[in-house]
Amino acid sequence: MNRWNKVFLIALRIAVGWHFLYEGLWKIDSETGATSYATSWYTLQSSVGRLRDYYASSRGGMDADLARADAWYDEIVKTFKARNKPLADDQKARLADLRDHVKLAAAGRRNSVVDFDWVFVRDETLKLAAGREAEHFTALPYLQASAGPFRPLFRALANDIDGIERLTVASAQASLDKRCGETLEHYKSAGHPFTAEQQARLTSARDVLKAEIAKTLNDPSFRNRLADYHLMRQRAANDGSWVTAPFSRERLDADRAKLDAIAGELLGFVNEPLSELAVQTQTIATVEQLGAGPLPRPGDPARSVDGAIKIGLTAIGCCLLLGLFTPLAAVAAAIQLAVFYFASPLWPGLPAAAVGGHYLYVDRNLIEFVAACVIATTGTGKWAGVDKYLEMGMARQRRRARWVEVEKDQTVTVS
Repeated sequence: MNRWNKVFLIALRIAVGWHFLYEGLWKIDSETGATSYATSWYTLQSSVGRLRDYYASSRGGMDADLARADAWYDEIVKTFKARNKPLADDQKARLADLRDHVKLAAAGRRNSVVDFDWVFVRDETLKLAAGREAEHFTALPYLQASAGPFRPLFRALANDIDGIERLTVASAQASLDKRCGETLEHYKSAGHPFTAEQQARLTSARDVLKAEIAKTLNDPSFRNRLADYHLMRQRAANDGSWVTAPFSRERLDADRAKLDAIAGELLGFVNEPLSELAVQTQTIATVEQLGAGPLPRPGDPARSVDGAIKIGLTAIGCCLLLGLFTPLAAVAAAIQLAVFYFASPLWPGLPAAAVGGHYLYVDRNLIEFVAACVIATTGTGKWAGVDKYLEMGMARQRRRARWVEVEKDQTVTVS
């Protein structure tokens, strides 16, 4: 093997290592962006909440009530301007009309001065796009979309991937209890624990949501939808045991995708209260407490798989990049790539994986798998990497041990 062979093999190891390391670090970092509280989301939600609270408890005079509406208008305008997203003239005009509506209602001493919510301000008044959740890695969609002979195995890696167990009142209420505890622990660990009064408000909000979710899940219409979903799942499971014709297989794959979409819609009734509890938390927390950062994400059915992938990618990437334990790291990389490939193999008759490009049998995972096998069977780490210095150290240890044995033999001979 000449010098250029070694150079390109080392470059191949470094390229694969960098790919693994960056993927792992990105997936780990995505966990910190719990929710993207965009200006159009959190600011409006909190400002409307404060406006409503003021008029609900106001004991001031007419001038104070009118001034509060003006202050609310100025607060929104200044906030958007401070974040380099100034409102356009038409947005300001619609917001001013809404402010005047509030002032007229306050002047008339109506019982409901603020008869709108932050969603109305965002969508109808300012016509802003809804704040989106930050990009976040989870293996759940990939496990759901798995295909081929190993599909049952991959889907079994996620807890309750069909959502059957979570679509119960007891499970949904237990999730709210757990989320409430996580919220309190989040602020406590940050050094800004909730006061007794704040805890009481959060508990009250949780209890209201628990009552609402029980009412929703026990509603006859929801029960009928859930019963239909159970029957469809059972029918798809039975069909999968005998379908062999290509056209029947395509129909079954399409039905399974529809079932996962239906599960997502039904689970929305369970997951939305968790998001609403986070919204309520933002209105209860003080400015200092909000400095603790976003709440951690709720539990995910594929959380254990996510953790294994993140740790595996990062550790393998570091080792390959540094040339540390190179053969072992390359074998681990090959195994992980093989798992990714067989989750949705690009074989005829199976649904195409959601990846860029067009593939048949061979995709990027399989190509990188071959590259990892090549790295595992060559000494790239010993040519340029930490393994080179580990090998030198072990060689010195072996030489020292041999010298010790020689000295012992000479001593015995002299004696």
